[in-house]
Parts: sequence; C-alpha cells; structure tokens
Amino acid sequence: MITTSDDTPRLATRELTGPLRVLASAAWPERPDDQLPSIAGFVESSFNPLVAETAERCLRRHYGPPPALGAPRTALLLASPTGDTGTADALDRATTTGRRVAPLLFFQSNPNAVLGHLAARWQLDGPVVALGPGFDTESELHDQARLLIEDGDAEQVLLITATQGPPDRATAVLLAP
Repeated sequence: MITTSDDTPRLATRELTGPLRVLASAAWPERPDDQLPSIAGFVESSFNPLVAETAERCLRRHYGPPPALGAPRTALLLASPTGDTGTADALDRATTTGRRVAPLLFFQSNPNAVLGHLAARWQLDGPVVALGPGFDTESELHDQARLLIEDGDAEQVLLITATQGPPDRATAVLLAP
C-alpha cells in the first residue's frame, strides 16, 4: 500500500496479464415477477433502485449479506448510455410547470449518489466512477475496470451497466485479476 500526495491509500501499480475473472454476476430482471425495491432517499425514478438491486444481487452472490467484511479494495464502476432518464423527466416536468423541484431530485441526479449508497452499505472503500455514453461495449468497460486495478486504485471492480426502459435492464459483474 502506498499513499498519494493527498494521503489517499493506493495499491502499487501493476500490469495485468490475461482477462479479468468474473467472481459473481447478476442481471435485472432475472425473473418475470421481479419488482424493484424502493430505496430511502431516491424518488420518482427506477434508475437508482435498478442500479442498487442489480449490484446488491451480485455482491450477495459473492459475499452473502452486507457488509462485505474483509473485501479487498473494491471500485464501483457504473456505465449507462442514457443515465437516469426518470429523474431528468421529473426535473423537466417540475420546471416546465413552475412547480417546486423536490430537493431529493438534485441529490439523486448525480449518478454517483447511488454508488455512494452501495459503498456505504457494503463498506467498500475503492473509487466510485460513473460513465455515460461512449463506453458501449463489454470490452471497453472491462478496459476501464482493468485500468482501475492496474493504476493501483482497486483490487477488484464491481461493474454495473444500467439502461432505463421500458423495460429497465441492468447487469453487474464483480471482476478481479
């Protein structure tokens, strides 16, 4: 473990050989009757519950119930070609009709908010990264995960992809060298 100039702990950099291994995976939906649970503090949009539930399914398959005690430094990497369209639509409706915008919508309009929720709940201590359009293939996303590990920012990466529908779709994979 090394520290940066701002005292942030980092792992030593290293070059990985071979593909990243999938330690666990999950998808949304997995069953025809799947229902997204609500999450306190996230309102009017299915995006954040979609991301959280898919990520949690993946983490539970590898660690059991939260927290992930003893987990290696884990980065959270979210990729969405559309982002949170539900929150964007709610903000648009409020502003075009002159209604007061709910304060929670400002908080949840940041895609890192749900990643912070996951990191706190699971006690994950790696970096949090959200990517928008431009990272469309699995190979490009695995390259981003690989960079987080090679740069010494994480020992493993929880990679989540999410697209609001209809239908809502998401995947999560826990990747390690």
